[in-house]
Amino acid sequence: MITAISFSTIAHSTEDISKVETAILNLLPDSMRRSQTVSAQEVVGHHGNPIWLVALGVREKASAGEISEYIMRLIPVADRLRIRDQLDLFYDGRSTLFLRLDKQNAFLREARLSSGDDVIRVKISFIGKRGDRGEVLKVFGLY
Repeated sequence: MITAISFSTIAHSTEDISKVETAILNLLPDSMRRSQTVSAQEVVGHHGNPIWLVALGVREKASAGEISEYIMRLIPVADRLRIRDQLDLFYDGRSTLFLRLDKQNAFLREARLSSGDDVIRVKISFIGKRGDRGEVLKVFGLY
């Protein structure tokens, strides 16, 4: 059972914050986009440049589960197979699945795994038997 889901990303001063917020909201089902609030906090980067920390967290179990299912449906089959086949890269062995989704694709309502820097980090927490890979695959529909 999914218990929570959170999204976070960094937006540089050259980016339109509203578009970054839209990219995150595009990873939610249409029915939930208006009811969720994305936060943005301005901070100073390593080189003194302004950057924004943009985030959204959902702790209501039913909503978090629905969002997780939605994201898994958005992710292309090849990426889902990569998660399944390389689960150790995405699963902490306890209760969390971590995904890095391309921010530009999310703005276009697509969910694609990325190993680059311009990503939305997705953290999905769930209740399950610790270390049980089969159960993880089942929870996320990856079997």
